[in-house]
Amino acid sequence: MDTVGPLNELLAAERAGVETLSGLVPLAPAAAARRLFESVRDDEAWSCAGLVRAIRELGAEPTAEKGDFAGKVMAQPTLAAKLALLNRGQEWVTKRLDALVAAGFSAASTAFLTEMRARHLRNIEACDRLVKQLGG
Repeated sequence: MDTVGPLNELLAAERAGVETLSGLVPLAPAAAARRLFESVRDDEAWSCAGLVRAIRELGAEPTAEKGDFAGKVMAQPTLAAKLALLNRGQEWVTKRLDALVAAGFSAASTAFLTEMRARHLRNIEACDRLVKQLGG
């Protein structure tokens, strides 16, 4: 299994996640939502750093690309719709991580990918709660 390609694909997606959440922070309707967006953004940045390490551990060069997801999210008409699309993207990441966790990485990279998946699942749940509060 080619593992560098999927890791670089996730890296580009996570960079887009950082951009997306940075765009959502000023739209937060309350301090708690702003903290949530900042926390999710920080998790996306943490994921970027870990993916770069995992790619370099394999002797490969991390991509410089960033996905176009932020534009798609920000084009949604409401905050609830933006968060719903964000969560679909987060779910896409967890599915990719499911396949990669079993790919035979080093113990450190496997632990990172497992934690990255857990953080994404927690963030999906938190954003789902906010969507419900917003009436979406």
